[in-house]
Amino acid sequence: MKALKTKIMLYATLAVLALAAAAPSVSAQSGAVRARTEGGREVILYPDGTWKYASDVRPPAPAGGGISVVAPVVKADPSKTLFKTERGSFGIRYDPSKWQPARRPAGGEPGQQSFNLVRGDGYAVMITEELPIPTNTLRNIALENARAAAPDARIVFEERRTVNGREVLCMKIEGTIQQIPFIYYGYYYGGKAGTIQMLTYTGQSLFAKYEADFTEFLNGLEIYEQETPPAKP
Repeated sequence: MKALKTKIMLYATLAVLALAAAAPSVSAQSGAVRARTEGGREVILYPDGTWKYASDVRPPAPAGGGISVVAPVVKADPSKTLFKTERGSFGIRYDPSKWQPARRPAGGEPGQQSFNLVRGDGYAVMITEELPIPTNTLRNIALENARAAAPDARIVFEERRTVNGREVLCMKIEGTIQQIPFIYYGYYYGGKAGTIQMLTYTGQSLFAKYEADFTEFLNGLEIYEQETPPAKP
């Protein structure tokens, strides 16, 4: 797990190259308004004169409790190019006219692969391990390491999604590094196939422009879980 945290930290620190959950909505808090401190941190001001850092406010739980689960994602287009990871049992089907895999530097980790969006400043990275780490633990590791690089990092969105038949955690994490606001939008999974963080990222001001490209790329994730054979009698 230490090696995985080091990798996550590397990408977070390079997140002027990369970023690895929200100031949740406070619409339900009648009369509450948002503001920023002189240091740039977002706060929520309440009518009774009290305030909280936005990152400390939890979003309301969905009906039934827990993280919401959305409808299954359509099966990835088999005509797209398939990239299989060297660690863990994962693949990504992507459109090579939109995304180009980055060349891994000499001595680079086999569990890491980056991609560049052809049409602009959008990026993606896959970080994989054979070791299965529970998805909830992976969530906490990702946020912890994002905050090590960007102390104001916060989860602005999270939900469970079913992608090509496998359940993953979807998160968006915002943060500021060297006065540049970034956003990570990714899928996280830990289970029989190993562990994967598949992240897309860009500047917050560009996210709306590239979100559809990011979603299409993330939905190409394939997880090849191997069923355990029955014990012999």
